[in-house]
Amino acid sequence: MKKYIKNFKTLDINIIDVFKNSALSLIVKIIGMASAFAISVFLGRTIGPEGLGIVNLANQIIMFLLVLTLFGMQHVLVKNIAIAHSKGQHAKIKSNVVTAVRFNGLIALATCIIFILLAYFFAEDIFNSPLLTTPLIIFLLALVAQTLTRVYASAINGVGKVWQSNIFVQVLSYVIVAGILIVSYLFNLKIDVVYVAFVYMLARVIVFIIAIIYWKKISHFSFKAKMNLGPMLKMALPLVLVSSTSVLATNADIIMLGIMGDAEKVGLYSVGSRIAMLTSFVLLVSNTAISPKLAFMYSEGKIDEMQKMVRQTTFGTFVIALLFLLTFLFFGKTILSLWGNEFVEAYLSLIILCVGQFFNVTTGCSGMLLIMCGHEKLHRNISLISVTLNILLNFYFIKYFGIIGAAFATTIVISIENLLKVYYAKKKVGIFTIPF
Repeated sequence: MKKYIKNFKTLDINIIDVFKNSALSLIVKIIGMASAFAISVFLGRTIGPEGLGIVNLANQIIMFLLVLTLFGMQHVLVKNIAIAHSKGQHAKIKSNVVTAVRFNGLIALATCIIFILLAYFFAEDIFNSPLLTTPLIIFLLALVAQTLTRVYASAINGVGKVWQSNIFVQVLSYVIVAGILIVSYLFNLKIDVVYVAFVYMLARVIVFIIAIIYWKKISHFSFKAKMNLGPMLKMALPLVLVSSTSVLATNADIIMLGIMGDAEKVGLYSVGSRIAMLTSFVLLVSNTAISPKLAFMYSEGKIDEMQKMVRQTTFGTFVIALLFLLTFLFFGKTILSLWGNEFVEAYLSLIILCVGQFFNVTTGCSGMLLIMCGHEKLHRNISLISVTLNILLNFYFIKYFGIIGAAFATTIVISIENLLKVYYAKKKVGIFTIPF
């Protein structure tokens, strides 16, 4: 890894394009977040906490299933296609895409059928919410389309269309859902949980069709492709664990709250969680901006300069995150009331989660430093420990304290995980990321 980083400045990369793609991807993500927030507020006011909880729970289940149906192939596609694209190997590009479409499409279809048959069992016996059955089945009907959309999005990313790829994964379905819901509201159509599920399904199918059309427009490969499943599976298998860990870390609290609580609690908690994540959004922005600089500086051995830049950047993000925390502390109830007066009940969990995200920002780019400086395995091990602890703590705290317990468990895990990353960033890289 060190050798690779030392060669970073010699690579044939247009750095302006890199930053352009990063900036455009960030704009796309902001649009996606804004659309998701607007949908969440609208649904909170129309179908209430329980309805929103069912929709969010169904979405979280689909997110877990996507890890299975994608099987790590999205990462393999980006890597293989990027290399083949740089060498003009069009046959290899088409081979990778065709292999992934057939393999992941088959897994998605099998998963869809199996979980539709088990939908009632999951809704009734696992999540104690019979009302979840029909929406979950409707969401599952779009699982194949969602899986293949991400396959094509990875291929689009691999040929250098980074922000366009992000549109298909993060934005377009939200924009379509928002548009359909607005039209439905204007025409006084009845909006309930089942109707919302149909809207999501329709949006995901539309995005899938658009993704196919766009891929065909930019590829123009007319020759017959050969299957390349063996080598791709060999690369994908280790990445399934990485993807699973990431999804578990992000969604364990909501899923476990759905299993141990009820849909209404999921609705309340998910709104607080979504708002709290705004506190750490600034960290994502700063990491995107400084990661290439840190890679280059580390290759040159400029540890002192890295330390200075990291501390200055983290101090800036700390100040912004503090403003977010204070805003939510004093105006959190008002913000939550945008979803409806019932959601004010999530105020305490919102503050607890905000404290966790504030701690995440204050510890800076420690995780990114480990990855950029060749310690990916260490980062993976910390993530595995955190996921395990997350599940155990959520089980205990939710059992006794409900949504407050879920918030406490998540905050404790975030704090421990980031302290470990700070410690090892200092030990392995020589950089202390806390700005004080």
